[in-house]
Amino acid sequence: MGNKLVGRRRQAVEEKYTKPQGLYVNNDVDIKKLRKLILESKLAPCYPGDDESCHELEECPICFLYYPSLNRSRCCMKSICTECFLQMKNPNLARPTQCPFCKTPNYAVEYRGVKSKEEKGIEQVEEQRVIEAKIRMRQKEMQDDEEKMQKRLESCSSSTSAMAGEVEYGSASGQSFSYRASMSYNSPMEDAETASSQNTSVRQRGSRDDVDLEELMVMEAIWLSIQ
Repeated sequence: MGNKLVGRRRQAVEEKYTKPQGLYVNNDVDIKKLRKLILESKLAPCYPGDDESCHELEECPICFLYYPSLNRSRCCMKSICTECFLQMKNPNLARPTQCPFCKTPNYAVEYRGVKSKEEKGIEQVEEQRVIEAKIRMRQKEMQDDEEKMQKRLESCSSSTSAMAGEVEYGSASGQSFSYRASMSYNSPMEDAETASSQNTSVRQRGSRDDVDLEELMVMEAIWLSIQ
């Protein structure tokens, strides 16, 4: 007897879950093709999304609703519901569709049925690792920012001290220069006033000398006439 190939076991799906549930307004969906893919277990059934979380439900990271099962992205294994996938794979788009999670071109998905407990446990561990890595990165960024700020404060403090020293030295030099200037410098007007006062004093002394000489001559003439 030869080996019998066992294909993917088809999941019994109710007819109402083989067509979109109205999450998006999309008239370009080929309903017949979609029904065939769902019945062949190549796409997850179009279950209505639930707003409330449950341990047995999976959350679609695009619409944030919860479903009994989701498709898996072939490139990065991220989950996505069928209606969100159909929205991504719009046939009217000219360029190839990229993965909304890792940006890999030619986005495609596969359906593996409901996740087992082991798969859910592995995903939780991976999610926890990602969260811890993000926390470490954020802490490192905050530490770097704090060190940069400390360096800036130290630089500003040293610059302020240097400027204060220069201002103090400049003030002392300015006072000394001002004092010397006030001692050695007179304005032209002050020089003119000083010269004028000196000339006036000389003229006054000359006038007094002339008056005294005339008086002496008059007195001498009177004295001679008396004799």
